[in-house]
Amino acid sequence: MQTLRVNFIEALTENAVIPDVEVTIPNSYVQPNINSEMLSNLKFRVANVEGLTDNKVRTFFKKLHKVMVNDAQLAGITNTNTLVNDLLRIVGLNNWPFSVNNHPLCKLLLEENHYVSIDPEFVINIEDTDMEDVAIIVVENEHLNNNIVSSNGFGETQIALEILACVSENIRSLGKWKHTDQKLWVIRVISTYVTFYKAEIPADYLKELENGLPQEQSVKIQRWPADNDLKTGYNLAEPNGRREVLTALAKIRASLLKGDNLI
Repeated sequence: MQTLRVNFIEALTENAVIPDVEVTIPNSYVQPNINSEMLSNLKFRVANVEGLTDNKVRTFFKKLHKVMVNDAQLAGITNTNTLVNDLLRIVGLNNWPFSVNNHPLCKLLLEENHYVSIDPEFVINIEDTDMEDVAIIVVENEHLNNNIVSSNGFGETQIALEILACVSENIRSLGKWKHTDQKLWVIRVISTYVTFYKAEIPADYLKELENGLPQEQSVKIQRWPADNDLKTGYNLAEPNGRREVLTALAKIRASLLKGDNLI
């Protein structure tokens, strides 16, 4: 990412990435007795879990089980996408003013008539005060058997391109060729491991990007949890991991509803 002057850094605190706001979460999805050992058991059946009666919650754990048992197969990619699709809706990120968009084609303009096409798994938009949709959250799903290695930052190279492409789309879709500071959150999901990113893109960086590769300005993207590896994110297969992910998503949503927007 040296060419685009994008820097991923370890966040010093959770609040550097996740907004510090009070929220409530749907605790029925935490299920303290359901863990990775149980979910990876081929004989796991949601109907046999004592106290698990809500059919929506049952469906979530059935999909989580499929991700766990298909880690060694290509089918795990589709299962992870389906699981994340549910997760975004559980926390209300597909309820107005938010909307989930699957595989939107985004173009990163580097200079006039030169662009790179990017295809994120999901982009969450929010309708702004002018009733225009702007991208505020990007979701990138990966599978443990994909080409996710340390040389590409375990998918962070792709994340950087998706962030810049969404920012580029925001400027064009709003019809405002006036460059302003922008802010986006990113959720990386590798199998059941979830990492959060907060990107801050200065207006001066966008001005440089419009004329080609940036020469002076740069972008800072903070990561939480801070470490970066295949399994350093919050683990959805464990109760504490589910609680952390649900809480983080709810906090990002609440912060955006309070006006902590990107443009």
